[in-house]
Amino acid sequence: MSIVKANNRKRYIGFILTNKSDKRIDKFEIRNELQKKYLEFFDKKPINLGVDVIRFNGEKGIVRCSHTQKEDIIKILNSITSISGKKVKIETVGTSGTIKKLVQKHM
Repeated sequence: MSIVKANNRKRYIGFILTNKSDKRIDKFEIRNELQKKYLEFFDKKPINLGVDVIRFNGEKGIVRCSHTQKEDIIKILNSITSISGKKVKIETVGTSGTIKKLVQKHM
């Protein structure tokens, strides 16, 4: 059994992406846009802080971050209006401490 340290708690944020163009978007494009926006807002690289898109199926996805960054990441996700020149709308649907509960409750 492992003990989770208080400073290492993860949060999983579920989101739905509405793509307004016909071109498909992949998780790497979302990750790049998230990192770019994070750098704009906070002048830090999120990859060093554990922020990552861990799942995306073309419509729904999950972002992992620390519990202290949750609110900032939600604001950033909701502020994204284009990815790789494609107009999009991202709506966050819920957060959880585990992927399983996030999927059960919100996705």
